[in-house]
Amino acid sequence: MKKRFGQHFLSDKSILRKIVAFANIAPTHTVVEIGPGAGALTRELAAIAHRVIGIEIDRDLIPPLRSGMPPNVEIVEADALDVDFAKLASEPFHLVGNLPYNVATPLFKRFIAARFQILDVTVMIQKEVAQRIAAKPGSGEYGPLSVLVQYYADAKLGFTVPPGAFRPRPKVDSSVIRLDWRPGVANATGFTDFVHRAFSSRRKTLANNLAAMFPSIPREKIIEGLGASDIRPHARPEELSIPDFQRVYNHFGY
Repeated sequence: MKKRFGQHFLSDKSILRKIVAFANIAPTHTVVEIGPGAGALTRELAAIAHRVIGIEIDRDLIPPLRSGMPPNVEIVEADALDVDFAKLASEPFHLVGNLPYNVATPLFKRFIAARFQILDVTVMIQKEVAQRIAAKPGSGEYGPLSVLVQYYADAKLGFTVPPGAFRPRPKVDSSVIRLDWRPGVANATGFTDFVHRAFSSRRKTLANNLAAMFPSIPREKIIEGLGASDIRPHARPEELSIPDFQRVYNHFGY
């Protein structure tokens, strides 16, 4: 087990089966698994799915994975941050996995970019990250990651997995979360980048953050623009819903 890969292997069969059930895997499905590790979840997926493709970065794990799997499992040696999801399978697939804590956020961005090939996403991640993804406006967890994911997907929290279920034990709880893509949503990198900048200082009001983003716009014009977008002049970024942010984004000419 290598710290640089953030490896924490889960072997509790009851939890593994809960993950497969929460992912709603069926006998006709093709599944891509991120980080099969020792292969415990891979075997549970293979017992139900038509085909399982495991993406594993640790080359020392590849031989035992390949030799110990049923014939409907293919193991690909690759980094999930680099793999071309569009070329993994000829058909759209369901994505499942136990994501390394240190690369969870960039992986979600890659899943979003490949959402026309990835049917849905069910993954285990650090509990705090899962809570941020599913957070609602006005909560302490709500932030740019919440907006990024929820703009494209409905996020559903599943269940918590304690550190004792892993070897080695992580220092934090984990949670399973599922993403189902919203239909007809076009790419909006400019919008999500704008939201990230709008959250640049959570202690400041949105007006102050916008003033820093647009130094050439007089403050009174920023206040007027917020009013035209039905946003209170002293609102903070974490109070705004996605439609609120879209109105502000559209008003300021992005």
